[in-house]
Amino acid sequence: MAESDFIVPPPGLVPAAPETAAPDRTVRAAPSRALPSRGLPSFAPGRVAPDRPLPASPRPEPPATPSPAGPATWRLVGASGLEIVVDGVLVLGRDPVAAAGSNARAVAIDDPTRTVSKTHAVIEPTDDGVRVTDLRSTNGCRVEPPGEALRELAPGAASHVPAGSALYLGELGLRVDRVVRATV
Repeated sequence: MAESDFIVPPPGLVPAAPETAAPDRTVRAAPSRALPSRGLPSFAPGRVAPDRPLPASPRPEPPATPSPAGPATWRLVGASGLEIVVDGVLVLGRDPVAAAGSNARAVAIDDPTRTVSKTHAVIEPTDDGVRVTDLRSTNGCRVEPPGEALRELAPGAASHVPAGSALYLGELGLRVDRVVRATV
């Protein structure tokens, strides 16, 4: 750079830097710290975590027959042992809030994947599965019916999820099973 392009402040305007010893620039190894192992299940669409597969359905159920008492009772089962009984309208999420005046029950989900929204979806039982409405969640809802491809559910629209399907709230995978009740 030419001296004519460099501006030099007048003497005494900028104080002189204090004399200091040269900094210690010795390279040292960082202390080692062991990270705790986490046994958290993880899910990816179309795959099951190899260390914790989804439990198998107990047995194939006969075709559902409509009961006069209302729709069948269902359950959502996760790989970590999470089980949610769907016997009425549920609002699922990390800290869900059911709309005032609705007959929905809020059910909080402990989400190790950290992809479930505060108020994620509404689940309603039907005779042959559940009806899921994505409440415009951040990470969405997906369903993988038996023998079919994984598909995204449209936010705000109710979608049928048949028995035996994998339902994903964000990346949290749940299997839809019928609750078998003993008859007297």
